[in-house]
Amino acid sequence: MNEPIKAGDLCVVVSGAFGTDSPNKGKIVTVRSLKGDHSEHGRIWQCAGNGLTSEYGGSGMFADFAVSWLRKIPPTQKKDSEKREKDLAA
Repeated sequence: MNEPIKAGDLCVVVSGAFGTDSPNKGKIVTVRSLKGDHSEHGRIWQCAGNGLTSEYGGSGMFADFAVSWLRKIPPTQKKDSEKREKDLAA
C-alpha cells in the first residue's frame, strides 16, 4: 500500500497547472508543508527544489503543487535521487 505524501517526502513532478506541459515536469522536489485544499485540485503542498517555475512564470526554490501533480519517490530510491539532485545543482 502506498503511503500518502507528507512533509519531508521526496517527489518527482509529473504534472502542473499547465498539465503535462508543466515547466517543472520531471524535477525532484522536497515536500515542505501543506498549504490547504483546493476545490478542483484537492490537497496543495508547498515544495522546495531547484529552478521551480510558478504558474505565473516566476522562478525560485519554492512552488505549490496539487497532490496529483506529484509522485512520491520510494525511500529506497531517495539516495539515488538526492545524488542526482545534487549533481544538477552543481
